[in-house]
Amino acid sequence: MDLDFLILPVKAGFVTSLVWFVIGGVLYMNPLVARIYKKNEKHPGVKKWRNVKEYLLKMYVFGDLIQCLIFALIYTFISPILPTNIVSKTIIFGLILIGIKIYPRLSDMWLQTTYPNELLLVEFINGTIGSFVIAFVLAVLM
Repeated sequence: MDLDFLILPVKAGFVTSLVWFVIGGVLYMNPLVARIYKKNEKHPGVKKWRNVKEYLLKMYVFGDLIQCLIFALIYTFISPILPTNIVSKTIIFGLILIGIKIYPRLSDMWLQTTYPNELLLVEFINGTIGSFVIAFVLAVLM
């Protein structure tokens, strides 16, 4: 079986994960958001990480890299039906990511957990931005 078709999605997914890790870091670690998380850090629904390096490594691998590799593979298969314009591709694929990743996760968390609502709002805003960042990088690279 010829797996050459995987080379571009793996490369693009890797680059996309690095871009999102940096932009996500800015979005989540800026002073405004950091204060919101600090205010809610004692909430029982918020996990406490003692080791920042371990947290960042796990967040990158499980929260960014694996997802971006999967999204790049999905993009490979649906890109033929997307418009040729990068802006249109970004908007459509970004909306797809919001629909399959952000909305289901947040609605489940809101309905089934005690996770603080203001943190859910941060997750929605940053997740939406992230979806469009990921879609844009993939549209440019692929």
